[in-house]
Amino acid sequence: MEKPRSKIVSVIVSVLLVAVLIALLTAVAFSFVYIFHEKYYDKNGKANIYLYDMVFTDSDGNKYAYDFEKTGYDYLYINSTSERLNTDWCYLDSDGYIHYDDDLSISAENETCCIDEDGSLYYPARYATFYRDGTIKYSYNAANFSYDRLGKAYTYDHVPYYDSKGNRYKYVFDSASLKGWYINVSTGEAFENVYCFVDENGFFVYDSNHSFVEQDDIKNVRAYMGPDGETYYLASGIFWNENGELLDSFGKVID
Repeated sequence: MEKPRSKIVSVIVSVLLVAVLIALLTAVAFSFVYIFHEKYYDKNGKANIYLYDMVFTDSDGNKYAYDFEKTGYDYLYINSTSERLNTDWCYLDSDGYIHYDDDLSISAENETCCIDEDGSLYYPARYATFYRDGTIKYSYNAANFSYDRLGKAYTYDHVPYYDSKGNRYKYVFDSASLKGWYINVSTGEAFENVYCFVDENGFFVYDSNHSFVEQDDIKNVRAYMGPDGETYYLASGIFWNENGELLDSFGKVID
């Protein structure tokens, strides 16, 4: 008859053997995935199995990485801190370094690159990786471009808005207040999006007196009438095509 101590030892040995077997199988599985899975390379040629493991750098050596569990691909976090950048406005310059387009001056040139107003070429960080030799790997389906009033193309949805004086505005969302705002990129002045509109010419207009009245007789778009008798459209519900024409929620040109 086996002694109790011998039984305990046998159980411990069995558990250890199972643990070792699991560890070996895990290592084999990881090696298999690493060898055969598509690789995403960074600027220095380091291979990553998953896109969200990519790390970008700027010319000062700062590191930018996703926190996929928190915010997916929406933000890049700086040097593993809580400071972060909206990836819609993060680009790689021709040397592969991160560039932040805070004033939304970069638009899509074509499927292979974007261009700044000074003619410099850039590549959206969200959709760009590198080849093993450190050169940039990027392409984007032009059918997915979004357009602004000027007919400029972008790889993100919240395109720049312009008022009749040529000021440019960008949309931001505050997760604390759960409110959206349009920000004048030159002055930093913020306008709550529920009072932000575009007129029939596509120019950004702020209803400072909250006097616009919603109209029910215009379909597929949230239309309002101002005190001047003119029609205005809620800015967050408006789109443009490549010709700079206003579109309704079904993508049809507004008459």
